Amino acid sequence: MRISLQFAIIVAICIAGEILHRIVGIPLPGNIIGMVLLLLLLCSKILKPEQISAVSNFFLSHLAFFFLPPSVAIMTVGDDVLSKWPLLLFLCIAFTLVTLAVGGFCTQFLIRRQEYREAMARRSAKTSKQGAER
Repeated sequence: MRISLQFAIIVAICIAGEILHRIVGIPLPGNIIGMVLLLLLLCSKILKPEQISAVSNFFLSHLAFFFLPPSVAIMTVGDDVLSKWPLLLFLCIAFTLVTLAVGGFCTQFLIRRQEYREAMARRSAKTSKQGAER
């Protein structure tokens, strides 16, 4: 698919997110709604990854460029950020620990669930094998 068409698809999804934000009044930014729409389109296989792969790869390879405007904006309010550095440091550490804990608990839950399913499958196979031998 041509790059201009791929770019038009991504822009159309972004604009759809903005329209939903403004018309429906969903309390999320339009770009986030657009990303959710893109995810839904990809998960439902309405849009295939190959249809937007060239533009997506371009965006990913130049990702650092897209962080320049927010970085400059943070630099312009540097004094405000510096005056609140203990709070920011605390929040960074606290949320890192929360993220680690939640990730660990989710991983343990999924491992236990997988082990349970495997045990049930072995038990079912063993039961059906015993039934077939009788």
